[in-house]
Amino acid sequence: MSSPSTPSAAAPAGHRPELHGLRGLAIALVVLYHVFFDRVSGGVDVFLFISAFFLTGSFVRRMEDGRPMAPLAYWARTFKRLLPPAVLIILATLAGVRLLLPPSTWMPAIDDAVASLLQVENWLLIDRGTDYEAAATSSTSPLQHFWSLSIQGQVFLLWPLLFALCAVLVRRFGLSPRRLAAGLFALIAVASFLWSVIATATQQEVAYFDTTTRIWEFAAGSLLALWPAANPSTTAAPTGRSRQLRIALGWAGLAALISTGALIDGRSMFPGWIAAVPLLGATGVFLAGTTGARLGADRLLSSRPFSFLGDVSYGLYLIHWPLLTLTVLATGRESAGLLRGTLIIAVSLVLAWLLTRLVDAPIRRWRWANARPLRAATVVTAVLAIGLAPSLGAQALLQRAADEAEHRAFADNPGARVLDPEYVPHPEADPDAAPLPTAATVRADWGLLEGPCEGEIEPEVPSVAEGCQSTDAPEGAPVVVAVGNSRLRQSAMSLLAPAQEHGWRLVLIHKNSCQYLPGEMTYSGQECYDHNLAVADYLRELAPDAVAMNTTVYRGMGPETISAVLDEEVPELLALEIPVIALRTPPRAVENPLDCLDAGGSPEECTTPLDPRHMPTQRTDSARLDELQGPVHPVDLLPVLCPEHECRPLIGNIYVFQDEHHITATYMQSTGGEVQRQLAGSGFQW
Repeated sequence: MSSPSTPSAAAPAGHRPELHGLRGLAIALVVLYHVFFDRVSGGVDVFLFISAFFLTGSFVRRMEDGRPMAPLAYWARTFKRLLPPAVLIILATLAGVRLLLPPSTWMPAIDDAVASLLQVENWLLIDRGTDYEAAATSSTSPLQHFWSLSIQGQVFLLWPLLFALCAVLVRRFGLSPRRLAAGLFALIAVASFLWSVIATATQQEVAYFDTTTRIWEFAAGSLLALWPAANPSTTAAPTGRSRQLRIALGWAGLAALISTGALIDGRSMFPGWIAAVPLLGATGVFLAGTTGARLGADRLLSSRPFSFLGDVSYGLYLIHWPLLTLTVLATGRESAGLLRGTLIIAVSLVLAWLLTRLVDAPIRRWRWANARPLRAATVVTAVLAIGLAPSLGAQALLQRAADEAEHRAFADNPGARVLDPEYVPHPEADPDAAPLPTAATVRADWGLLEGPCEGEIEPEVPSVAEGCQSTDAPEGAPVVVAVGNSRLRQSAMSLLAPAQEHGWRLVLIHKNSCQYLPGEMTYSGQECYDHNLAVADYLRELAPDAVAMNTTVYRGMGPETISAVLDEEVPELLALEIPVIALRTPPRAVENPLDCLDAGGSPEECTTPLDPRHMPTQRTDSARLDELQGPVHPVDLLPVLCPEHECRPLIGNIYVFQDEHHITATYMQSTGGEVQRQLAGSGFQW
C-alpha cells in the first residue's frame, strides 16, 4: 500500500480529508480482523482501490496538460518512498524469526524477504501452495502480508506504461485522454473481474494471491478517478435534497465497508465478485464527497483519529502482521486472544507512528532526493542493496550448511535404506549428525532437477514448458517422463537415482494443484484442464521410453481411490507401447510433523497413525492394473513412507514429511533402492 502522503497520492483536485481517513479506516479494519476475528475485512481491496484512484488522477492531468508521462521518474519517486520503511520492517522481521522461531522457518522467511523486496511475494506464495484460509502454523510467513504490497508494486510498474501508451495514442490520433483511458481501464476491469470470478470458484487459494484476479480493483479505482461525480471540484457544493442524498450515500458506503467482514465470511470467496461489496462501499464515500454536514460520514472520516490512522496506515500495515505472527508462533497459540491482541494493536500503532515520523516522512520530504529522478533512483538502488545483501547473505550461509551436510549424507543420513533388512550402518557414520534436510531448509525441500527442458524434449506449449525440468544425460539417452501435481513432483525424486545410475534422462512436468487427468475438469479449473491436454499431446509427440504418474488418489479425507488416468490415458500410452510406471500416491500425515517437532515433541510423540481403512496395505488400483494389457509397472512406496502404517517424522536421520501433504525430496531420493527393486520385480528394463 502506498504511503498516504505521496506524489502519487496527491489529491486529484483539492484536498480530500475524508479519503485520507477512509484509507486509515481500511487498514484499521485489516488489523482488527487479522488480530481478533481471522476473517477478510475487504480493507486491503479498498486500499488498492484508493491507490489507483489517486495515481490515475495524476497521470490523466499530465495527459490533458500535454506533459510527458515520465514513467522512470514516477517509479524512482514512488519506490524511493515505499522501500525504506518496507526494508526496515523486513530486516527486523528476519531478526525476529531468527531469535524467536525454529530453524525450519528461517529459509522460507528469507525467501519471503527477497520476494517482497522484488515485488513478487504473491507469486512466491502461489508457487509455495500457500492457503490463505489455513490456520497459523510454523509454515505461516511473518512476511505473508507483502502479497498485496507486491501486487500494488506490480501495478505501480504497469500503470505508468499504460498511460504512456495512451499519451502516444492521444497525440497521434487526437483522442480524448479521459475517454481513451476510460475505455482501456474498462476493458481491463471487465476481463479481470470475469477471470477473478472464475478463478475464485475453481482455485480460490491461487486466485487470492494472483495479480490478474486483483487488477480489476485497481482498474475500478482508475475508472472512478475518471468519473466527474467522484471529483468534488467538478460538481457544485451540495445543497438541499442533493446534500441529504450525499449524506445518506456516505453513511451507506461506510456501513457496507465496515459490515463486509462482520456479516460475510468471505475467506473462501475473495477476490471474486464479493470484493465488489467493500469497493462499492468506498465508492459511496467517494461520491458523497465533502457534504459540509455536521453528521456526515465525511465529517467522521475527516476527524483527528481517522486522520491519524491515515497518516500511519502504511506503517501500520507493515508492522502489525509480523508482530502478530511472531507473537502467536513464538507462544504456540492459535490466536492472539483479547488481551494480547489489544497489546499487539497498541504496540503496532506506536511503532507505526515512529516509523512514519522517523523514516517515512523524512525520506518523503528529502529535498536532495526529490530534486531529481536520478537521485531518487539512487536511493532506491541503495535501499534495495541494504535489504537484499543480508537476506541473500543469510540465504547463502544456510545453503552452504545444507550442502556441507549433504556431503556426508550417505554415511550419516541413509533415509529409507535403514528399512532394508540387509542394511548395515556406514562405519564412519556420525551418531550425532543432524538430520537432512537441514532444519533451515526442510520446509523448502521441493523436488528440483538441475536443468530446463531443451532441445528435442522442449515442450511447445508455455504452460508445459514452465513446469518442465530435466536431468543431464547424453544425447540420445532413454527418457522417462514423470507428470502430475506437486505431490508427483516429490514422488518423481524416487526415480532420480535409478535413472542416473542406468544413464536415463529423467524429465519432470508438474503443475501445482493440478492432478494429471487429461480430459477431466478438476477443482483447479480450466487452466489445469488445458494444461493436462497439452501434456498428453506432448507425451504422444515425444514418445518417451517410459512415463511415470500417480494412478491412485488420496486427499487425506476418505479412502484412497483409483485415478481416472487408468480409464483412457494409461491404456492409450500402453497401446503406443510406452511403458507406464504406476506410482501409488504418497500418504498424508494427520498433522504437520514438523510443527510437532518445532513445538518440542519427540519423534515418537510426533508419529501419527495412517488409517488402514483409508489407505490399506494393498493399493486400491491393484486389480485394475492387473487388467491392463501392456507394459505397466506398479511402484508402491507406502511401506517405506509410513512403515507399518505409522507416519514417522524421521527415518534414517532424514525428515520424511515437508508438511502434512508432501514428502521431502531428500527422503524420496533415498527410496531409489526400493524403486529399483520393485521395478526389477515387475520386469521393467532400464
